[in-house]
Amino acid sequence: MKCLRLRGSQSEKRVNHEKNKTTFLLAEICLGILLLFCVHLIFEDEKPQKRVAVIVEKSGDEKWNSFMNGLKQAAGIANIHLIICNTDEIENADEEKNLIYDQLDNQVDAFIVQAAPGRDTIDMLREIRVQKPMLLVANDALREKEEDHISKYSDLPVITPDYYRMGYTLAQDLLSRNQNNIQGKTVGIISGFKKTDCTDKCMQGVLDVLSDTGCEIQFDMNITYDMEITQRLKEQQPVDYLIVFDTSALEQVAGMYAQKKESDTKIYGIGNSIKCVYYLDDSVIDGLIAIDGYGMGYHSAIEISKVLKNHLYTINNQTIEYHLLHKEDIFREEVQHFLHTYD
Repeated sequence: MKCLRLRGSQSEKRVNHEKNKTTFLLAEICLGILLLFCVHLIFEDEKPQKRVAVIVEKSGDEKWNSFMNGLKQAAGIANIHLIICNTDEIENADEEKNLIYDQLDNQVDAFIVQAAPGRDTIDMLREIRVQKPMLLVANDALREKEEDHISKYSDLPVITPDYYRMGYTLAQDLLSRNQNNIQGKTVGIISGFKKTDCTDKCMQGVLDVLSDTGCEIQFDMNITYDMEITQRLKEQQPVDYLIVFDTSALEQVAGMYAQKKESDTKIYGIGNSIKCVYYLDDSVIDGLIAIDGYGMGYHSAIEISKVLKNHLYTINNQTIEYHLLHKEDIFREEVQHFLHTYD
């Protein structure tokens, strides 16, 4: 009986020994996996950030504040490094091409670009896109005119507002705030830069509303970078309504009318700055459309980062929201939250 107990005891020891060896081996494997994971994290953190060049006209202008805020917020989340190119006016494809090639020499990994005016811009951007991922913002590259006016994107990915709908909304607002009766009234339009996708679509939206109202379009003034807008406006006959498509132009026009003691001209416009909101609050501007620049910047950075992580990823075109504002809307909580992104 004693011998039997001894053999049993030895057998149990062997089993326990095997269990201990297995436990030890599993622990070593787990520690090895943990070590490899830690090494991976260390080297992942040391990988250089992907560099994205951002090229928009007059990049330091206040109208880009909200857009830049959204870009920077998303860049931190997506772990990309933004290079905000310091620009003045970008008047044509050649000027934009020079800016892009400067950044290609700077070894950037991708581009976020506002398309320059002109019908030759799209071909230039297509050539660059073969070399580096590219996303258009603010306005699409101009294409041949379409039979309908539904927003259709080119083959270049783009994140932009629906400019046709914005022009339509602005004109509809003018009409509704004047009891849908502007028969015999005069309208002046400051329509932005020639040969740009946004100008063409805004204008078409406005004309589709006003065409059967009996009003007279007294002038349609395209702006240029060297143009004195207020001086050109003074050379025109006074009008009952002014419609302005460009933020800088709207600021200048509203500033001129703010200095007048009396004026019967009512101003409606598209403006992405706190200054435009100030003129709205001061009753100089009657109706204002403000674009969600923060959303445009945020989604641009997120989408371009997805391409940099996975070259098979296809950037989704996105239509950015806009807000139609009147003086009585400014201090509503949701509007204040939206306007906070403009700071």
